[in-house]
Amino acid sequence: MNDDSNKDRIKRIRTMLVEFGSGNFSYRLERTDFKDEIEALTALFNMTVEEVKSSFLHEVYVNQNETYNHLVLLFFILDKNDTVLAFSPGVQQLLLFDTDELQSKAFHSFLTEKSKRAWNRLKSRRAPTGTGIHEEYIELSLKTKHDLTLTTNCLVSQTAGGTDLGEGTLVACVEMVKSSEERELELQKTVRSGKRGEKKDTNARPTDPKKKKPYLSAADITKIRKIHDHILDNSDGPLLPLRELAHSFGTNEYKLKQGFKQLYNQTVFGFLISERLRKASVLVQHTQISIKEVAHITGFKSAPHFSRVFKEKYGYTPRELRNHS
Repeated sequence: MNDDSNKDRIKRIRTMLVEFGSGNFSYRLERTDFKDEIEALTALFNMTVEEVKSSFLHEVYVNQNETYNHLVLLFFILDKNDTVLAFSPGVQQLLLFDTDELQSKAFHSFLTEKSKRAWNRLKSRRAPTGTGIHEEYIELSLKTKHDLTLTTNCLVSQTAGGTDLGEGTLVACVEMVKSSEERELELQKTVRSGKRGEKKDTNARPTDPKKKKPYLSAADITKIRKIHDHILDNSDGPLLPLRELAHSFGTNEYKLKQGFKQLYNQTVFGFLISERLRKASVLVQHTQISIKEVAHITGFKSAPHFSRVFKEKYGYTPRELRNHS
């Protein structure tokens, strides 16, 4: 790859950093087929942004079983040739294009290469003339003016030529979110009541504490989040005994075990192994570092142990993944 191409890739990473630093977690960097340090950095950065976004939406005070609302972010109206006829204000807000850069342009020009292929497959399933409207959900990655990508779920409605609506396509892109007001009310209710669930029945029999979820105060959640971040920052090193780890952050082993599972839907050790394997997967695919060295870098005690755990997680060995990549 020439220097100009590398400069463009680095420029996109810098742009992404600016968006990330401003608190915008919607964008991603488009992946390429290159196997170099820039591509490894791209993969790691996309993974980091996804983690942060997930943390904000799911892992703080939001119960994973709660109901979510659908928020329409942007939509396009296309003619029978997939030329953009009209679009919502959200398109300009999120993709950063001016009106003349969107109007009358081919819709596929705003898609990544992978999404172009998915779009062509979807369009091949267009409803035959006279059969009405064909609707289908698809995940699309849209390119911004600065070559970042916005990946979102879209409802694509195709109208056949025999209908009163004429022949064309409506693309409505949505993202599942829970309103901040709803989260805030739920949090206030929890803090004020000092407990979750029903009021305590003084005549009830004592329950098994192992089967009862502990109440997590705002201070408890903050401590567990700090432990979570500590594990992320030190995932390549040995994990302290849970009692010692909990005490070092001002909590106890029981609250750490139960609270961590409640917030992150994983055990502490399971989370550590998942992070090690995820980082290892990136290194195996996008660098030429030996499998033995990858195992060492990511905190596994030996290459055979690493390969065994890796296969249990993904269904194939690191060597198989590298050969395939």
